[in-house]
Amino acid sequence: MERMEPVAASSGEDDGLEPRLSCPWCDSDEVEKVSEYGPHLMVYQYVCRSCHSPFEVIKR
Repeated sequence: MERMEPVAASSGEDDGLEPRLSCPWCDSDEVEKVSEYGPHLMVYQYVCRSCHSPFEVIKR
């Protein structure tokens, strides 16, 4: 099974909170945003606290 970009789980309501994310590598919910901007202006940079893997999430 090919793994694509991480997907934000959202309740569908715009409550001003960030959607909950899980690590695309280990599926842990323990992720931390490390930067508002990644190498491109359209992505956030995150790191997993469990497996310490960095990943990017496309802004929506």
